Amino acid sequence: MARADIEWTDEFLIGIAELDHEHRALVRDINRLHRALRAHGDRERIQETLGEILARLQAHFALEETFMKDNDYPDYAEHKAEHEALLDTFTGYMVRFEQEPGAGAGAAIEDIVDNWIVDHIVTHDRKMSLMVKG
Repeated sequence: MARADIEWTDEFLIGIAELDHEHRALVRDINRLHRALRAHGDRERIQETLGEILARLQAHFALEETFMKDNDYPDYAEHKAEHEALLDTFTGYMVRFEQEPGAGAGAAIEDIVDNWIVDHIVTHDRKMSLMVKG
């Protein structure tokens, strides 16, 4: 069974307007995925949503990494490595979904986007924000 939508709360705000806007859009995209999986949407629609999430992640991470470099963030390499690990994992599950579009693959993707994204925003991105903003 597909998960419930992620409810956006102020807990997700890191205090950098442009990145907060991106995080909110990412949560909206993830919720579209949840709804498509709950509705047992057609495979192409779900794959299209996955592709849109991947594109948003790539663009968001590029923006965030530029922000970190521009602000001499000392943990840049570690943070960037987390981004790369998520992209690799997410891409792997997208391929798995293409090959076996069952509930197991959908649930695995939801685990990644829910757990990793939410944890990354409220821990690593918040830490970065606090250090950069001083």
